[in-house]
Amino acid sequence: MTRMRVRIVRALPFFIVLGVGFWLWYTAGGFALGRAGHIGPEIWPRAILVLLIASAVVGAIQALVRGADEGGASALIKSATKAVGREGEIEADLQIEAGDPRTRRPFWAGIGIVLLLGFVAVVPYLGFTLSTFLLMFGIILCAGYQKPLIAGVTAAAGTLAFFIVFQRLVYVSLPLGVGPFKELSTALMAALGVK
Repeated sequence: MTRMRVRIVRALPFFIVLGVGFWLWYTAGGFALGRAGHIGPEIWPRAILVLLIASAVVGAIQALVRGADEGGASALIKSATKAVGREGEIEADLQIEAGDPRTRRPFWAGIGIVLLLGFVAVVPYLGFTLSTFLLMFGIILCAGYQKPLIAGVTAAAGTLAFFIVFQRLVYVSLPLGVGPFKELSTALMAALGVK
């Protein structure tokens, strides 16, 4: 594989994220308009998308500029550490930073992505509150956390924090869900004094 091809393959995930970011930017423009004098609901997703798009651009540029054979330490660092007889130490440090391949969990990372896509699919039916709780709980467990009770409390606290920020600070209308899920969302809103 030529060096340029290696660089393009390495940059491909960033280009995919960039494309998805622009598509989501366009989609956010179709959100319903907010009340006069208030920030519209599209502002917050777009603010996050600016960060996503900027990160993808930086990542793509780094992947395209970095040499195809660059992996660990730069040539300057390798030369300096070799000169003082510490080449083995820098390689060990880089291995620690990169993480042990045996501890990587690509299957669970894939499950996390499925959970995120499932969140998008079920949020109109279950409502923001329950969907967000299930998403956070699932991601915490997929990340390898072994205590479900603490994971549940953490997910509940995170869900409540998101709910308060969206309902009390930025006035974004959240999906309430249908049937009993709508009643749950309405009860939570009433408890927090949201109309």
